[in-house]
Amino acid sequence: GGVGKYHDSFIVKFTPDGKYLGQIGKANASKGSLDTQNVRGVAQIRFQNNEMILADGYGNKRVSVWDATTLKFKRMWGAYGKKPDDTPIPHYDVNSPQFGNPMHCAQPSNDGLIYACDRTNNRIQVFKTDGTYLRQHIVKPNTRGDGAPWEIAFSRDPQQKYLYVADGSNM
Repeated sequence: GGVGKYHDSFIVKFTPDGKYLGQIGKANASKGSLDTQNVRGVAQIRFQNNEMILADGYGNKRVSVWDATTLKFKRMWGAYGKKPDDTPIPHYDVNSPQFGNPMHCAQPSNDGLIYACDRTNNRIQVFKTDGTYLRQHIVKPNTRGDGAPWEIAFSRDPQQKYLYVADGSNM
């Protein structure tokens, strides 16, 4: 629900010169956030240690992790590291038991953590790479519209001392 026709349920892998190498999923085949064969409306793909970390995101309500070479599913999690849930719930709840749509970023850091942007719940949740929940950071909790944490980036120093947050609704 809520995902327009332009979203789909697959990712295609090519060489830099355009040779097809394989794909995750099939067109319009997603069975929801617990599907281990398809994605749905991925907002972001990041790579770390031969894994693809997906903000799986506009259709699903999860972080999903796939092998970057074989494209096989490895693991997934929802808010607070729990099993993802597609039950419709209201937006704008910093204590929501599930991610909202879109779950917009899943950014790995140098210290082995993953920072997930739960846009319409106005929060960033932090996980170990296995999906273990560590903490959350609330970003402008009264934000409405498209939500607050649209994207994040880390400073380029080795310790990544600073976390930059692109807060789209509040500009």
